[in-house]
Amino acid sequence: MPVVDVEKPTIVTLSHQRSRGRVGRFLRYGTVTGRLPAFGLAVGLSVLLAGFLSAEDYTVQSVVVYGNQLAFVDTIVASSGALGQPLFWLDTQAVARRVADHPAVAAAEVQAVFPDTVVIELRERVPIVVWQQGAQAVLVDRSGWVIALTDRPDLPHVEQVEGALPMPGSRLPASVVQGAVVLSQRLGQRVRALEYEPRTGISVRLDDGRVVHVGTAERLPEQLRVLDAIDQAGMKWTNLDVRDPDRPVLW
Repeated sequence: MPVVDVEKPTIVTLSHQRSRGRVGRFLRYGTVTGRLPAFGLAVGLSVLLAGFLSAEDYTVQSVVVYGNQLAFVDTIVASSGALGQPLFWLDTQAVARRVADHPAVAAAEVQAVFPDTVVIELRERVPIVVWQQGAQAVLVDRSGWVIALTDRPDLPHVEQVEGALPMPGSRLPASVVQGAVVLSQRLGQRVRALEYEPRTGISVRLDDGRVVHVGTAERLPEQLRVLDAIDQAGMKWTNLDVRDPDRPVLW
């Protein structure tokens, strides 16, 4: 009796039939309606676009800086972190925030320019006084921010007589900085020197050698009125402490 090989049957379950039916219907429907080719085209274009946007030809090769007078361009470029970054993925607001952390910069606007350039426009802090110690000098703005290590002969000068000279990025009391400017303007030629100690605040050394101790200058209009009243009264003094204008002390 001949032996007949019988292959094992392929068992097709109802779930397989349903799955194949759904796939078949999807392919037929997608082909007829055009959605399937469109989906494939969209995926292909997305891949191409991602490659295009991250291509080396479109990375940032140059950074242009405008509006800088106190900040050095190389420090702005370094703080921006933009060089070498993909141009189309660059977060310009994040770059602007990093640049604004520079001591001399109050704010920055950043623009990405095709194909490989970033333009940064600065709004720098405005110095109103020079803080000095010996041969070193720094510029300070009206909010008390120390913004640059340099001198400006046209601005009022304050000599720090105790403690270390504040460096760019640090901050002095705003009332002291603004008070120094007002004292310089108000007393004019009578001012021989403006001096500052972190512990006691600001003092004015007059041209006749007398010293007015003003402190933090938070009540400067009242302090100046006390000085005027004592001068008009013809009182003799070498030191006048008006840190508390309600209780002036002279000796």
